[in-house]
Parts: sequence; structure tokens; C-alpha cells
Amino acid sequence: ANMQGMDHGEMSGMEGMDQASMDSEEAARQMVAPNGEYSDAAFVDSMVPHHEGAVEMAQVALENAEHEETRTLAQDIVSAQRAEIELFGEIREELGGEPAMEMSQEEMEGMMGNMDAGELANQRPIDRALIDAMILHHESAIAMANVALQESEDPEILRIAEDIVNAQELEISQMRAWRGEWYPEG
Repeated sequence: ANMQGMDHGEMSGMEGMDQASMDSEEAARQMVAPNGEYSDAAFVDSMVPHHEGAVEMAQVALENAEHEETRTLAQDIVSAQRAEIELFGEIREELGGEPAMEMSQEEMEGMMGNMDAGELANQRPIDRALIDAMILHHESAIAMANVALQESEDPEILRIAEDIVNAQELEISQMRAWRGEWYPEG
């Protein structure tokens, strides 16, 4: 549903959270369905720079994280997402044609929680900043993968999208638990 033109200033509490979720879903749909038309190429072309951003953030954590658990998660993210980037490259070649779209800096920043890897490296405590940024980043990847799950007919795309949802939901759960344990003050 197109929510443009509505006055969201009157929303509060849970309604506001629902709106944020709907905005995220709409943004994800626009990323993988430019001009309202989903394509596997647009999904792949959106996920590659998105994964590259996650790898950059995770590399900052590998160098700067205070908690061993954060460094382990960061290494897992680097490994998994580099492998998916390579797979996406192979799929993109099979799909042929030019990239479906280019991601603007603004769109990338929105998916990265408005924090790039350089800014992340300067945040303290670094683990909390990484957790907060990576949760937002993973949520946007899940939203894009969910669109692919609804729209794609390609078994390989469907498998990858399902893998993204499953892995990143698990990582979000773990990061939220750590955040609550390590930084209960907020």
C-alpha cells in the first residue's frame, strides 16, 4: 500500500513502529522492483552492494570489537556474505543484460543505518554501534529477500532469499541478546 500523503505525525507508540516497518518494506520493494516491476536482476543488483556494506562494517568489527563474540559474528558475516556476493555475480552473468539499477548513496546509507564503515570505526562502544547498525542493515536485507520470496519464480533465487532471511533473523536475535546483556542502559 502506498502510504504517501498520510500525516504520520499523529501516530504514536506501536502505530509508529508499524509505520517504520511498512516504510522499510516499501523501500525494499522499490529496491528490487524498480518502476513497480520485480526482477531477479534488480534483486541481485540490490543485494550485492548491500552485502558489500555489511562486509565493510564487519571488517571494522574484526579490527575494533571489544567482545570476542562480536568478532566471531563479524567473521561469519564476512565469510557468508562474500560467498553470496560471488554467487550473485554468477547469477547476474546468467541473467545477462546491464545491471537493473544503481544504488544511490542515500539508498545505501538508509540500508546501513545512516552509518558507513568509517563512521562506525569511530563510535564507542564499538560493539554497541555495530550491533545497532547491523540490525538495521540485516532488517533491510530481510525485507528485500522477502520481496524476492513473494515474487521470484527462480528456484536458486528463492533458496538464496530464504537463506538470507533465516541466517539474518538468527543473527539479529543473537545481536539483540548481546545488546541487552552488554548495554542494558540503552
